[in-house]
Amino acid sequence: MRVIIVEDEAPARLKLKMQLQQLEDVSLIAECDDPVQAIEKINNLKPDIVFLDIELGELSGFDVLEAISHPCHVIFTTAYSQYAVQAFERRAVDYLLKPFDLNRLHQALSRVVLKHTPDVEQSDSQLIAKVGDKMHVLQTSDIYFLSAAQGMTLAQCGDRDYHLDLSLEVLFQQLPSSFLRVHRNCIVNSKLISQIEKWHNGTFLLRFKELAATVTTSRSGTTAIKKYFGIGKMG
Repeated sequence: MRVIIVEDEAPARLKLKMQLQQLEDVSLIAECDDPVQAIEKINNLKPDIVFLDIELGELSGFDVLEAISHPCHVIFTTAYSQYAVQAFERRAVDYLLKPFDLNRLHQALSRVVLKHTPDVEQSDSQLIAKVGDKMHVLQTSDIYFLSAAQGMTLAQCGDRDYHLDLSLEVLFQQLPSSFLRVHRNCIVNSKLISQIEKWHNGTFLLRFKELAATVTTSRSGTTAIKKYFGIGKMG
C-alpha cells in the first residue's frame, strides 16, 4: 500500500513514519507539512492511503479532502476528538487519536485491506455517538436498528438508545451490506433479526434477538427483506 503522511508537526510526522516502517506491505511515498503541497502530491502521486491531520494552519484536513481529485482511503490523525463525527461523515476509513500505538495503527490499516477485499463482509465497522460531553464508539455489530424521528437519529443497541449526528441517508451509505432500509425512517441489522412475521397490508413485523422492541416494514422494506433472505410468499 502506497502511503502519504500529511502532518504539520515534525515529531508526530517522524513517529508515524517510524511506525509505518515496522509494518509490511506499506510504502511511504511522500511526507507533507503544508496542506497546499499535500493536495498537489496526493493528486500527482495517487497514493492508496493518506494519513491526514486535521488542524494544518490556514487549511484544515477537511479542506484538503475537498480539494483532492484522486480517490484514496483517508485515515485522520488528530489530538482532538470533536472532529470524529465530521470525519466519518466524510467517509474516513478510521480516526486515530494521538497518541496512538502500533497496534491501533495496524487496526486502521486492516480496515483498508478489508475494503479492498470484495468477498469479505464488513461486519464490524464503527459509529460515533455523542452522550453529553463524551463520545461513545459503537460497533455496528451491536446495533439492532437505527431510526429517525423529530429530526433525531437513534441507534438501538439493546441496553439503550444512542443519538447520532448523521442522517439515515448518510449512515446507510456507511453501514455494512447486512443493514437493510426497511422503512423511510428505519434501518435494521439483518444479522440480529430473530423472527419475521406477516403483518398488515403486505408488510412484515420484525423481531430481534434478546430485544423487546419490534420494527414494522414498509412495502418497499418488505421487498428488501424478501430479497435479502430469499423469502417467497408467506401465508
